[in-house]
Amino acid sequence: MIELQGDYNRYFKQQFDTTTEFIIPFIEKEKKIEKGMRFLEVGSGYGGVCKAFIEAGCKITGIELLGWASDISKDFLKEDLANGNAQILNKNVYEINPDTDLDEKFDIILLKDTIEHIHDQAKFVKHIIHFLKPNGVIFFAFPPWMMPFGGHQQSLDSKFLDKLPYFHLLPNFMYTGLMRAFGEVEGRIVDVLEVKETQISINRFERITREAGFEIAQRDFWFINPSYKYKFGAKPKKQNALIASIPWFRDFVTTTCYYVLKKKGSV
Repeated sequence: MIELQGDYNRYFKQQFDTTTEFIIPFIEKEKKIEKGMRFLEVGSGYGGVCKAFIEAGCKITGIELLGWASDISKDFLKEDLANGNAQILNKNVYEINPDTDLDEKFDIILLKDTIEHIHDQAKFVKHIIHFLKPNGVIFFAFPPWMMPFGGHQQSLDSKFLDKLPYFHLLPNFMYTGLMRAFGEVEGRIVDVLEVKETQISINRFERITREAGFEIAQRDFWFINPSYKYKFGAKPKKQNALIASIPWFRDFVTTTCYYVLKKKGSV
C-alpha cells in the first residue's frame, strides 16, 4: 500500500487540503458553490474530499465500493453523518437508479483518481450523467495512462519499482515478469494490471464524455499534480500550453487532468 494511504489521518488531510486549495476553486470557475447544494463523490475513499465540500456548505453523499474504506470515512465524518450533512453508501453505483432511488439529484458530482479504475468507462459515463441536475456540473481528475506513473506503480512494495517511470507501458508478460522478479505479491500485481486493462487517455476521455452528452466547461492539464504538494512537497505546475495542445504526446508528460463538464445545452 502507498505509505500515505496507510496513514489514514495524513491521507484524509491531504485529500481535504488538495480539494480546498485546488479543486473547489477550479469548479467555481464554472459553478459557484452555495450553501445547501447537493454534492456526490463516486469513489469517496476516506472522506477527505467530502469533508472539504461539507465545509464549503454542501450536503454530501459518498459512494464507496470498498467496505473497509467506507467504514474509515464514516469514522472521520461521524459528526456530519449524525447531523444530516453527509451520507456514505457502501454500494456499486450501478445499483442506484437516479430517477427512482434519489430524493434529489446533484448540483456537483466528483470523481478524483477513480475513472481509471472503472471497467467500461463509456457505460459508466452514460450512467452517471443521469445523477446530475439540469444545470449541474461534474468534476473529473485522472492521470493519463501513458504518464510516468500511469500504471499506479507507486503502490508497489518494491522501493525500486515504485519509483520507476513508464515501465507500466511494457507488454504484459514483461511487466508482470519484472514485478515478480522484484518480489511483488500476486494481489498487488493483479491490482496494477487492472489499471492497465482500464487505461484511459485524454483523447478517449473527451470522446466518451462527449458521446454521453457532456461538453467541456473547464479543462486544465498539470505537469506537476497539485496533490504532489501535500504528498511530496513539490510545487504544482500547469502543463505548458503548447504541449497541452498536442494530442497523444501530452499524455506522456501530464501527471493529472482536471475537467469540469456540464450537460450539452445547459446554461
